[in-house]
Amino acid sequence: MNSFGAVIKEIRKNRKLTQKMLSEDICSQSVLSRIENDEELPNVVVMQQICQRLGVTMDQIMQFKSEDVRLVTRMFDKIADYFRHKEYQKILNYMKETTIEERLHLDTDWQRYYYYLGSCKFYLYNNYEQAILDLKKGLSYTYQANKANLSDFEIQVISCIGSTYGSAGNPAEAEKYLKLSIHYFHKLPNIRVNAELTKIFFNYAKFLREQNRLEEAQIYIDQGIVWARHRNSYYYLEELFKLKSQLMELKQNHEKAEEYRLLSEQIRRIETIKI
Repeated sequence: MNSFGAVIKEIRKNRKLTQKMLSEDICSQSVLSRIENDEELPNVVVMQQICQRLGVTMDQIMQFKSEDVRLVTRMFDKIADYFRHKEYQKILNYMKETTIEERLHLDTDWQRYYYYLGSCKFYLYNNYEQAILDLKKGLSYTYQANKANLSDFEIQVISCIGSTYGSAGNPAEAEKYLKLSIHYFHKLPNIRVNAELTKIFFNYAKFLREQNRLEEAQIYIDQGIVWARHRNSYYYLEELFKLKSQLMELKQNHEKAEEYRLLSEQIRRIETIKI
């Protein structure tokens, strides 16, 4: 069996976390480095906190097989690429062809599985009830209400639950989850935030637009646009520009509405070329 240090190093790299990101508020980076290199044995508290941040249990660490984790990581990378390009039927087909659920062991992997499964049911079939059940099941693998630090992925799941509640006609539950995702976003250290979190601003802004709360919607649209540009990412930028255009039309600012419509079209063409 691999040592504790070797296992967490392998999982950390597969989660695309740096030592600084994993050790923050748990131990110093130098201590984590010594743990990973088997130069120091962590105490039980540190061990549990590291496992929690990685989304694994001690039992899973004991049964860890690095080749399995690498294979599942490659599979989820492919699914994530389909998801970014909104190819939801390809996700379902790929999941079925690979029988990916038979290869999952880590809590964070099950969380991803149910996130993508629920999202596909939402986008392909408008099955809001089942989508919410799947998304909540995915979140339950790692989330507790008193948890201080959430992962980027947990925040995405929370936002998508809120968005699905909004589509299902339950604005109270929708806003509860959408606001919670923004709350946790602002608690994340900058080094741990990925570009795909742009979507949480779109989700909340779209909900506020549907509730006719235009000024609030504009705040989150602008925050999402700034964040996407800050991360040099086009992810959900087209949708944000389109939503901003719609908002400008409602405010009778036709010149600005056209400006943002054209920006949305430009991003769409760029993304089409990239695909």
